[in-house]
Amino acid sequence: VACDGLADVQTVVPLGGDPHSFEASLKDRETMEGATLIVANGLSLEDSLSDTIDAVEQGGVTVVRVADSVDTLEGGHDDEDHDDEDHDDEDHDDDAHGGEDPHVWFDPVRVAQTLPVIADGLVAAGLDRSAVDACVAEYAADLEAADATAAAIVDELPVDQRLLVTNHDSLSYFADRYDFEVLGTVIPSPSSLAETNPADLEALATLVEDTGVPAIFAETQHTSTDAEALADRVGDVAVVSLLTGTLDEPDTPSGTYVGWLTENARTIVDALSV
Repeated sequence: VACDGLADVQTVVPLGGDPHSFEASLKDRETMEGATLIVANGLSLEDSLSDTIDAVEQGGVTVVRVADSVDTLEGGHDDEDHDDEDHDDEDHDDDAHGGEDPHVWFDPVRVAQTLPVIADGLVAAGLDRSAVDACVAEYAADLEAADATAAAIVDELPVDQRLLVTNHDSLSYFADRYDFEVLGTVIPSPSSLAETNPADLEALATLVEDTGVPAIFAETQHTSTDAEALADRVGDVAVVSLLTGTLDEPDTPSGTYVGWLTENARTIVDALSV
Protein backbone atom coordinates (compact mmCIF):
# COMPACT_ATOMS: atom_id res chain seq x y z
CA VAL A 1 0.00 0.00 0.00
CA ALA A 2 3.03 2.25 0.46
CA CYS A 3 4.60 1.02 -2.78
CA ASP A 4 7.66 2.47 -4.49
CA GLY A 5 9.23 3.56 -1.22
CA LEU A 6 6.46 5.95 -0.19
CA ALA A 7 7.11 5.05 3.46
CA ASP A 8 9.86 3.44 5.52
CA VAL A 9 8.14 0.15 6.42
CA GLN A 10 9.70 -1.91 9.21
CA THR A 11 8.45 -5.26 10.48
CA VAL A 12 8.49 -6.04 14.19
CA VAL A 13 7.76 -9.80 14.08
CA PRO A 14 10.68 -11.36 12.15
CA LEU A 15 10.45 -13.93 9.39
CA GLY A 16 9.66 -17.31 10.95
CA GLY A 17 8.31 -15.71 14.11
CA ASP A 18 5.01 -16.71 15.66
CA PRO A 19 2.82 -13.59 15.85
CA HIS A 20 0.85 -15.18 18.72
CA SER A 21 3.85 -15.50 21.03
CA PHE A 22 6.41 -12.94 19.82
CA GLU A 23 7.38 -10.49 22.57
CA ALA A 24 8.82 -7.05 21.90
CA SER A 25 12.38 -6.27 22.90
CA LEU A 26 13.33 -2.84 24.20
CA LYS A 27 14.56 -2.00 20.70
CA ASP A 28 11.24 -3.14 19.20
CA ARG A 29 9.37 -0.90 21.62
CA GLU A 30 11.60 2.05 20.74
CA THR A 31 10.90 1.39 17.05
CA MET A 32 7.14 1.39 17.66
CA GLU A 33 7.31 4.48 19.86
CA GLY A 34 9.11 6.30 17.06
CA ALA A 35 6.67 5.23 14.36
CA THR A 36 4.19 7.50 12.66
CA LEU A 37 1.79 4.61 12.13
CA ILE A 38 1.59 1.03 13.40
CA VAL A 39 -0.31 -1.51 11.33
CA ALA A 40 -1.39 -4.54 13.37
CA ASN A 41 -3.62 -7.47 12.54
CA GLY A 42 -5.71 -7.23 15.69
CA LEU A 43 -8.27 -9.73 17.00
CA SER A 44 -5.66 -10.87 19.56
CA LEU A 45 -3.33 -12.31 16.92
CA GLU A 46 -0.38 -10.42 18.43
CA ASP A 47 -1.21 -11.84 21.85
CA SER A 48 2.16 -11.25 23.49
CA LEU A 49 2.62 -7.87 21.78
CA SER A 50 -0.78 -6.46 22.67
CA ASP A 51 0.28 -4.72 25.90
CA THR A 52 3.14 -2.97 24.11
CA ILE A 53 0.96 -1.94 21.17
CA ASP A 54 -1.70 -0.62 23.53
CA ALA A 55 0.87 1.32 25.56
CA VAL A 56 2.42 2.88 22.46
CA GLU A 57 -1.03 3.79 21.18
CA GLN A 58 -1.87 5.45 24.50
CA GLY A 59 1.39 7.39 24.08
CA GLY A 60 0.06 8.96 20.90
CA VAL A 61 1.10 6.66 18.04
CA THR A 62 -1.73 5.85 15.62
CA VAL A 63 -2.54 2.12 15.39
CA VAL A 64 -4.58 0.58 12.57
CA ARG A 65 -5.89 -2.91 13.32
CA VAL A 66 -6.68 -4.20 9.87
CA ALA A 67 -8.81 -7.21 10.86
CA ASP A 68 -11.38 -4.82 12.30
CA SER A 69 -12.27 -3.86 8.74
CA VAL A 70 -13.18 -7.33 7.43
CA ASP A 71 -16.01 -9.81 7.83
CA THR A 72 -14.65 -12.24 10.41
CA LEU A 73 -15.31 -15.86 11.32
CA GLU A 74 -15.76 -17.13 14.84
CA GLY A 75 -12.89 -18.86 16.61
CA GLY A 76 -13.29 -22.25 18.18
CA HIS A 77 -12.14 -22.68 21.77
CA ASP A 78 -12.70 -21.67 25.36
CA ASP A 79 -10.70 -20.79 28.43
CA GLU A 80 -10.27 -24.43 29.44
CA ASP A 81 -7.84 -24.96 26.58
CA HIS A 82 -5.24 -22.77 28.32
CA ASP A 83 -2.90 -23.80 31.12
CA ASP A 84 -3.86 -21.39 33.90
CA GLU A 85 -0.38 -21.51 35.41
CA ASP A 86 1.38 -20.40 32.22
CA HIS A 87 -1.31 -18.24 30.60
CA ASP A 88 -3.42 -16.38 33.15
CA ASP A 89 -6.83 -15.25 31.96
CA GLU A 90 -5.84 -11.62 32.47
CA ASP A 91 -3.18 -11.99 29.76
CA HIS A 92 -5.75 -12.88 27.09
CA ASP A 93 -8.71 -10.79 26.09
CA ASP A 94 -12.12 -12.17 25.15
CA ASP A 95 -11.33 -12.31 21.43
CA ALA A 96 -8.77 -15.05 22.15
CA HIS A 97 -11.42 -17.29 23.66
CA GLY A 98 -14.07 -18.44 21.25
CA GLY A 99 -14.19 -14.96 19.68
CA GLU A 100 -13.27 -13.83 16.20
CA ASP A 101 -10.66 -15.81 14.29
CA PRO A 102 -7.68 -13.51 13.56
CA HIS A 103 -6.20 -15.43 10.58
CA VAL A 104 -7.90 -13.24 7.98
CA TRP A 105 -4.93 -13.24 5.58
CA PHE A 106 -5.81 -16.74 4.37
CA ASP A 107 -8.55 -15.09 2.26
CA PRO A 108 -7.24 -12.57 -0.30
CA VAL A 109 -10.71 -11.06 -0.71
CA ARG A 110 -10.71 -10.14 2.96
CA VAL A 111 -7.16 -8.85 2.64
CA ALA A 112 -8.38 -6.55 -0.15
CA GLN A 113 -10.95 -5.16 2.30
CA THR A 114 -8.09 -3.92 4.50
CA LEU A 115 -6.40 -1.83 1.81
CA PRO A 116 -8.55 1.33 2.12
CA VAL A 117 -8.12 1.33 5.92
CA ILE A 118 -4.34 1.08 5.63
CA ALA A 119 -4.38 3.74 2.90
CA ASP A 120 -6.36 6.12 5.10
CA GLY A 121 -3.88 5.59 7.92
CA LEU A 122 -0.94 6.35 5.63
CA VAL A 123 -2.56 9.47 4.24
CA ALA A 124 -3.36 10.67 7.75
CA ALA A 125 0.31 10.09 8.54
CA GLY A 126 1.28 12.49 5.73
CA LEU A 127 1.56 10.46 2.53
CA ASP A 128 0.16 11.76 -0.74
CA ARG A 129 -3.39 10.51 -1.35
CA SER A 130 -3.06 10.09 -5.12
CA ALA A 131 0.18 8.12 -4.80
CA VAL A 132 -1.29 5.84 -2.14
CA ASP A 133 -4.49 5.31 -4.15
CA ALA A 134 -2.41 4.26 -7.15
CA CYS A 135 -0.62 1.69 -4.97
CA VAL A 136 -3.95 0.41 -3.65
CA ALA A 137 -5.40 0.01 -7.15
CA GLU A 138 -2.35 -1.90 -8.35
CA TYR A 139 -2.23 -4.20 -5.33
CA ALA A 140 -5.98 -4.84 -5.37
CA ALA A 141 -5.54 -6.13 -8.92
CA ASP A 142 -2.67 -8.34 -7.74
CA LEU A 143 -4.87 -9.79 -4.98
CA GLU A 144 -7.71 -10.47 -7.42
CA ALA A 145 -5.29 -12.33 -9.68
CA ALA A 146 -3.86 -14.30 -6.75
CA ASP A 147 -7.35 -15.31 -5.68
CA ALA A 148 -8.11 -16.55 -9.20
CA THR A 149 -4.85 -18.51 -9.29
CA ALA A 150 -5.49 -20.13 -5.90
CA ALA A 151 -9.05 -21.00 -6.94
CA ALA A 152 -7.77 -22.62 -10.14
CA ILE A 153 -5.29 -24.70 -8.13
CA VAL A 154 -8.02 -25.80 -5.72
CA ASP A 155 -10.34 -26.69 -8.61
CA GLU A 156 -7.97 -29.58 -9.36
CA LEU A 157 -9.05 -31.22 -6.09
CA PRO A 158 -12.52 -32.82 -5.90
CA VAL A 159 -14.76 -31.21 -3.31
CA ASP A 160 -15.11 -34.43 -1.32
CA GLN A 161 -11.31 -34.45 -0.80
CA ARG A 162 -11.15 -30.89 0.53
CA LEU A 163 -10.83 -31.95 4.16
CA LEU A 164 -8.40 -30.16 6.47
CA VAL A 165 -6.82 -31.33 9.71
CA THR A 166 -4.52 -28.67 11.13
CA ASN A 167 -2.08 -28.18 13.97
CA HIS A 168 -4.04 -25.20 15.32
CA ASP A 169 -7.14 -23.45 14.05
CA SER A 170 -5.53 -21.28 11.36
CA LEU A 171 -7.09 -22.34 8.04
CA SER A 172 -10.76 -21.46 8.54
CA TYR A 173 -10.61 -18.47 6.20
CA PHE A 174 -8.88 -20.53 3.51
CA ALA A 175 -11.58 -23.17 3.93
CA ASP A 176 -14.33 -20.57 3.79
CA ARG A 177 -12.96 -19.00 0.61
CA TYR A 178 -12.10 -22.17 -1.32
CA ASP A 179 -14.79 -24.60 -0.20
CA PHE A 180 -12.86 -26.81 2.22
CA GLU A 181 -14.08 -28.37 5.45
CA VAL A 182 -11.93 -28.15 8.58
CA LEU A 183 -12.41 -31.58 10.14
CA GLY A 184 -10.51 -30.77 13.29
CA THR A 185 -7.41 -29.30 14.87
CA VAL A 186 -4.68 -30.76 17.06
CA ILE A 187 -4.85 -27.60 19.20
CA PRO A 188 -8.55 -26.66 19.09
CA SER A 189 -7.85 -22.94 19.15
CA PRO A 190 -7.02 -20.00 16.88
CA SER A 191 -4.11 -19.28 19.24
CA SER A 192 -0.92 -21.34 19.17
CA LEU A 193 -0.58 -20.53 22.89
CA ALA A 194 -3.34 -23.00 23.71
CA GLU A 195 -2.67 -26.65 24.54
CA THR A 196 -3.76 -30.04 23.31
CA ASN A 197 -6.43 -32.12 25.01
CA PRO A 198 -5.86 -35.92 25.08
CA ALA A 199 -9.56 -36.74 24.75
CA ASP A 200 -9.92 -34.37 21.80
CA LEU A 201 -6.83 -35.87 20.17
CA GLU A 202 -8.25 -39.38 20.44
CA ALA A 203 -11.53 -38.25 18.91
CA LEU A 204 -9.62 -36.51 16.12
CA ALA A 205 -7.58 -39.67 15.47
CA THR A 206 -10.79 -41.64 15.03
CA LEU A 207 -12.14 -39.00 12.66
CA VAL A 208 -8.97 -39.06 10.57
CA GLU A 209 -9.14 -42.85 10.39
CA ASP A 210 -12.81 -42.83 9.41
CA THR A 211 -12.42 -40.22 6.66
CA GLY A 212 -9.08 -41.41 5.32
CA VAL A 213 -7.59 -37.92 5.27
CA PRO A 214 -4.03 -38.32 3.91
CA ALA A 215 -2.40 -35.29 5.53
CA ILE A 216 -2.25 -33.22 8.71
CA PHE A 217 -1.07 -29.64 8.23
CA ALA A 218 1.37 -28.16 10.73
CA GLU A 219 3.13 -24.79 10.77
CA THR A 220 6.80 -24.17 10.21
CA GLN A 221 6.95 -21.73 13.14
CA HIS A 222 5.34 -24.09 15.66
CA THR A 223 6.32 -27.48 17.01
CA SER A 224 4.77 -30.38 15.11
CA THR A 225 5.26 -32.87 17.96
CA ASP A 226 1.55 -33.35 18.66
CA ALA A 227 0.71 -33.52 14.96
CA GLU A 228 3.42 -36.15 14.48
CA ALA A 229 2.05 -38.11 17.43
CA LEU A 230 -1.42 -38.00 15.91
CA ALA A 231 -0.07 -39.19 12.56
CA ASP A 232 1.79 -42.05 14.27
CA ARG A 233 -1.38 -42.99 16.15
CA VAL A 234 -3.40 -43.16 12.92
CA GLY A 235 -0.73 -44.47 10.56
CA ASP A 236 -0.30 -43.74 6.85
CA VAL A 237 -0.87 -40.02 7.33
CA ALA A 238 1.65 -37.36 6.31
CA VAL A 239 2.45 -34.28 8.38
CA VAL A 240 2.87 -31.40 5.93
CA SER A 241 4.40 -28.08 6.97
CA LEU A 242 2.88 -24.78 5.87
CA LEU A 243 4.01 -21.20 6.24
CA THR A 244 0.95 -19.92 8.07
CA GLY A 245 1.83 -16.83 10.10
CA THR A 246 5.01 -15.86 8.29
CA LEU A 247 6.35 -15.27 4.80
CA ASP A 248 9.51 -16.93 3.51
CA GLU A 249 12.79 -15.20 2.78
CA PRO A 250 12.78 -12.46 0.12
CA ASP A 251 13.27 -13.62 -3.49
CA THR A 252 11.72 -17.03 -2.77
CA PRO A 253 8.33 -18.23 -4.13
CA SER A 254 6.65 -17.52 -0.77
CA GLY A 255 8.56 -14.33 -0.08
CA THR A 256 5.57 -12.15 -0.95
CA TYR A 257 1.97 -12.47 0.17
CA VAL A 258 0.76 -13.32 -3.36
CA GLY A 259 3.41 -16.02 -3.75
CA TRP A 260 2.77 -17.29 -0.22
CA LEU A 261 -0.94 -17.74 -0.93
CA THR A 262 -0.50 -19.65 -4.18
CA GLU A 263 2.34 -21.80 -2.80
CA ASN A 264 0.22 -22.79 0.19
CA ALA A 265 -2.74 -23.58 -2.06
CA ARG A 266 -0.50 -25.84 -4.17
CA THR A 267 0.99 -27.55 -1.09
CA ILE A 268 -2.47 -28.24 0.36
CA VAL A 269 -3.89 -29.57 -2.89
CA ASP A 270 -0.85 -31.77 -3.57
CA ALA A 271 -0.97 -33.24 -0.06
CA LEU A 272 -4.68 -34.08 -0.30
CA SER A 273 -4.47 -35.48 -3.83
CA VAL A 274 -2.68 -38.64 -2.71
